[in-house]
Amino acid sequence: MPEVHIRTLVRAAQIVGGAEALALRLKVTPSHLALWMSGAEPCPPNIFLRAVDLVLERANQPPRGPSGPAPREESDDSEDPSRRRR
Repeated sequence: MPEVHIRTLVRAAQIVGGAEALALRLKVTPSHLALWMSGAEPCPPNIFLRAVDLVLERANQPPRGPSGPAPREESDDSEDPSRRRR
C-alpha cells in the first residue's frame, strides 16, 4: 500500500482520538483498519478518501489557542516615530 495511505490513516486517527475512534468514524471494523494502517492490506479507495476528508477538515479549521501576538491595530501618528510631525 502506498505510504501516503498509511500516513493519512495514522494522521486521521490522531485527529479523532485513536484507531478505534477512527474505525467508528469510518464505519469499519478496528481489525480492518489495523490491517490498512500497518500496510498489510490495501485500504479501499472510498475509505482512504473519507480519511483524507477528516485530515482536510482539521487543516481548514482555525488554530486552537494562542497562535502568537494579536494583530496590530492601526495606530495614530504619535506612536510611530517616522510619522511624527516636526
